[in-house]
Amino acid sequence: MQWRSAYLRLHAQAALKRLENPFVYHLLRDELYEIDNRALDFLAACDGTRTGSDLVPDPAFVEYCITEGLLETLARPESVTVPVNKAVSPSLRYLELQLLHKCNLKCLHCYLGPLRQERLPLDDALRIVTEFSSMGGLRLLISGGEPLLYEDLERFLSETAGLRLRRVLLSNGTLITPRNIGWLKVEEVQFSLDGWAHGHNIIRGAGAFEATMRGIQTVRDAGIAISFATMIHRGNLGEFELMREFIEEVGAIEWGIDAPALTGSFKYHDDLFVPYDQAAPLMAYAFGGGYHGPSDGFACGRHLLTVFPDGQAAKCGFYRQQPLGDARQGLKACWLKLEHVPLERLECGECSALEECAGGCRYRAPRPLAPDPLMCILHGRAE
Repeated sequence: MQWRSAYLRLHAQAALKRLENPFVYHLLRDELYEIDNRALDFLAACDGTRTGSDLVPDPAFVEYCITEGLLETLARPESVTVPVNKAVSPSLRYLELQLLHKCNLKCLHCYLGPLRQERLPLDDALRIVTEFSSMGGLRLLISGGEPLLYEDLERFLSETAGLRLRRVLLSNGTLITPRNIGWLKVEEVQFSLDGWAHGHNIIRGAGAFEATMRGIQTVRDAGIAISFATMIHRGNLGEFELMREFIEEVGAIEWGIDAPALTGSFKYHDDLFVPYDQAAPLMAYAFGGGYHGPSDGFACGRHLLTVFPDGQAAKCGFYRQQPLGDARQGLKACWLKLEHVPLERLECGECSALEECAGGCRYRAPRPLAPDPLMCILHGRAE
């Protein structure tokens, strides 16, 4: 179909986002395209009611957007609302929403510690996510506990489907089955994989590995994107090659690897802790992006916020004891209270590796402005 005579509409998997600059975001590919204000205005007008000739656009730009799956062409007018958020600086791009703390496993390294019965009511969860979308949010990290135990999860997913967010389900995978995959409509499932059979079961319990593998296969068969998160511990040191082969075979889009801090339940199982000089080389197996990192000359968490089941918001899941306020009373207000740490203020502010390291994890650092010891080792700067 010739686009000049077709009705142009922003693709259902694309969203306009005012962040620090205007962008188009492709939800399925998790890809940002930076544009200018003129392009933003043009795409905002592509609501399915006007033809390409009516809109008088830049032909090369239109053809590029169609090729990239950002615009679609229609034979007849079909109207759609094309929202454009007001910019918030710094932009809140990634929201971890912990729906509950209940879980079907008792992992030895769980940073949450003893499980609590708190649960975020569905109406509150939907209100928070809607505000996140209105702030230009990109990725919604649906977390817990185990989110499959949230009794309103099916309705939550159904009612957030039109918010033009990439919804990533963070799960241990053991409760994903052919019976629920039909309504488990998210853009990505991130599985916790903390070793091969031996290492995974050591830390997550007997039978957990086999149940997780069944969940992975179910998601794979459904055609949903898969990613993995792995914590380094004493029981999985020799299993990274096995994990790598499997993760490549599955076609995962990301593998995040980290060394856990001695907090929560893990502080009672410190025999599983791996010294950072042994853990650092294993982080080379990781690939893909990341959503909690530094940006624009600031340390970690520049664009991330966590909301707990009681509605309290914090810098990330490790900062539960330093709340920024109740997100149910306003997510934006909580976000604007967060202090962002400039890299130049860190004790290692003059380190030649700082630009690459970016200060690492602020929680893992022994003091608020101290270097992250794992990153120092990883970048060859440890004393």
